[in-house]
Amino acid sequence: MTINNRALSVAGAILALGTLFLASAWSKDLPIQIKVLSGETRQFQGPPFPPVNCEWRDISAYCSNSSPETYVEHTMVIQEAGGKSLEIACTVYNQWSRCTNLPVNQSFQAWMGKRSLKIRYLDQSGKMREQVYEINKVDITAQP
Repeated sequence: MTINNRALSVAGAILALGTLFLASAWSKDLPIQIKVLSGETRQFQGPPFPPVNCEWRDISAYCSNSSPETYVEHTMVIQEAGGKSLEIACTVYNQWSRCTNLPVNQSFQAWMGKRSLKIRYLDQSGKMREQVYEINKVDITAQP
């Protein structure tokens, strides 16, 4: 093998590896279609979040409120286009939270994260919103 042929084969291998790397990086940025199979909402009691102007050493009644707060968790079972089912959830911590139950039997665009799913949907006002849902279970058997 001559030097030119060897250089061409090395350049071809580098180009192939670069293409594989870019293809895998681009596939993570592409949206997937999901369909909501079921959804439920539950309330639970939890400790309140401390005010922002409190330090960890402050034990005053203002910073160490002992009464629990009620939070709302929305849990849904969704199905990807490939048939894989996921259980996702988000929690409403305050009045400004955009966490919501999505309508059953409707499809949405979503982007996969490491342990989350970012879903784009229209709210009651018709405004486009994005919400990150935590993935609780993968490949569950869902009853539609």
